[in-house]
Amino acid sequence: MSQNLLVVIGTGALPELQMSAACRSLAKEFGAVLLEEGCGLAPHPLLRELTSEISASKALTLLRLSGDAGVDESGEGSWLEALAAWRIPVLMLAQPRADGRFAGIVPASVAFARALNLSLLGLVQLGGEWDVPARRTDGLPWCGCLHGPDDDPRGLISCLQHRQEVLARAEAAGSV
Repeated sequence: MSQNLLVVIGTGALPELQMSAACRSLAKEFGAVLLEEGCGLAPHPLLRELTSEISASKALTLLRLSGDAGVDESGEGSWLEALAAWRIPVLMLAQPRADGRFAGIVPASVAFARALNLSLLGLVQLGGEWDVPARRTDGLPWCGCLHGPDDDPRGLISCLQHRQEVLARAEAAGSV
């Protein structure tokens, strides 16, 4: 698993500008380098290049993927399959509906990630009001909210760093 590469994907169709702004905010809070690519690129060559370029670096690189990471756009497998194979940590962004609930694509994306044994750090709500009791009861791995009235990037970053450490320990122990 690459400890200095984090990939951010959307669950469902997210507005590009909002997703890009969220990734810029995350990169700033992490002190990370931000790269943005589309899911139409073949994943394995890009991951090979990225992991070799950043392997000696101490800085985190945050890769935002736009498009549907679960679809094989390049003819060489989907991004989700490649990220699972490479054991690259992934963060999913999800946008609530107008009524504050989430579309079925959000739990479906988490289920698909789990089926692939993806190194999923968790979900981040993109916009809207953060409903703590609802997020606790929906059984999904929420980390926090960005670009909403209850935006707390410090808590979100702390959650993500903790989950990265847990994944790294599990990987080192061979249990992932």
